[in-house]
Formats: sequence, C-alpha cells, structure tokens
Amino acid sequence: MRYCFYLILLLLLGSFHTNAQTKQVQYGQQSWLDYLNQNRYSKQWGSWIDLQLKLTDNYYKSELATETALGATYYTKNNLKLVGALTYVDLIHEGSNNYHLAEYRPWQMVQLNTNLAHLKTLQWLRLEERFKETAINNVPSHHYDFNYRLRYQFLSNIPLTKHPYQKGSLSFVASEEIYLNFGKNIVYNTFDQNRFSAGFYYYLNNDNIFQFGYTNVYQMLNQKNKFNNVDVVRLSIFNNIDFRKGHH
Repeated sequence: MRYCFYLILLLLLGSFHTNAQTKQVQYGQQSWLDYLNQNRYSKQWGSWIDLQLKLTDNYYKSELATETALGATYYTKNNLKLVGALTYVDLIHEGSNNYHLAEYRPWQMVQLNTNLAHLKTLQWLRLEERFKETAINNVPSHHYDFNYRLRYQFLSNIPLTKHPYQKGSLSFVASEEIYLNFGKNIVYNTFDQNRFSAGFYYYLNNDNIFQFGYTNVYQMLNQKNKFNNVDVVRLSIFNNIDFRKGHH
C-alpha cells in the first residue's frame, strides 16, 4: 500500500503543477461532529456505522450537510479488514430558496492497522461510486451525475501518557488523506482534495475514544483554477465493541 501512496502523491503534484496559474481560492470555516461505531461479532464479521453533521458559516451558524453510512466489515486478519458500505449525504443549500441535494455513495475499502509499543498507524484505500443529484435554477432536478473517487489515508497515533491506549490516556493523532476523481464528468479536478488533520485522542475506556482536533481541506473544484480552502474544527466519538466471547 506504501507504493499506492507514492503514485497518488505524484499525480497530486502533477495536478498542482498544471493548475498553478491564476488560482481563485475561496476560504471557509466549518465544524464537523462525528459518531463512528465499529462492532465485531465473529472472527470474520463486523459492522460499520458512521454518522456525521457538518456546520458552516463561521463554524456553526448554518447546517451544511448530514452523512449516514452503514456497512459490513470482513476481517482477513486482526489488523487487516475489508469494508463494503453505503453513505447517504443530505447536502443543504441556503439562500433565497433553500433546497436539499442527495448523494448516494456506495464504497469499498481495505484498511491496515499496525500496532507498536509507542506508535499505532492506520492506512486505508477506499473506492467510492458517487451518485450526486444536480440542481437547475436552485431546484433539485432528480437527475444524478456519476463519478468514481479514490481515497488514500495514512494516520499516526502517538501516545502522550505513561499507560498508552487505556482509560484516561491521551494520544496525539495526525493524518493525511488524498482524494482523486475519475469519470466522464470530471474535467478539471482529477485531484479532488487533500485533508490534513491533527488533534488528540482521549480514551474514555476500552471501547470509546473522544477525538478533538483541526482539519484543513484544500479542494479543487470542477472549474478551472478554482479552489476551496476550509478550516475545520472536528469533534468525534469512536465506539468499538468486540462481542466475541473472551474479548470484552
């Protein structure tokens, strides 16, 4: 998977090079509230639930979107799993005529975890099939554009307290995630976005982690030389339960 990262990075740098002239950047501030639940029921099978609320307009004044994901997890090894899921996005447009646009996003992912004494890492490679509703004159058209999106993330979890990854402990967490678009509707933004995140994990207990941190989203729009640069405050709850006998 390390070589996938290098390939994506080269594509990313090439995309920046060809779009470096006359950039128009729009800045924004958002807050994201997340709940991620991952349960394991047997040696091979588990579930994936992800709920997210996004606020915008000076971080909190307007609702931007809600996302709901539900999927199944297959464990090939304890540290390697495959996930298949569906995400539903409700995107809210505010203005003289408030309206909602839907996105249906099936996706497949392979995730690798590495656990060392003083470091945990997480990598994932995710393929998404995005069916995005379009609007005509600020009215939902009930027509859906389609494209593929590939995502690669690398996350590091570094303990800051004496007894790491236990109740009451604290970790520093940093991650980088790169997004690439593919499909006939993609003209300018094969490179979709880069997300850099930094923050902290606080371990409430063995099953629950609270995350607070900052994410920068730098996104290329499907318009020539137009970009979004968004500062995000992110609060998350990770709920992981192993229902197998002798593992709880």
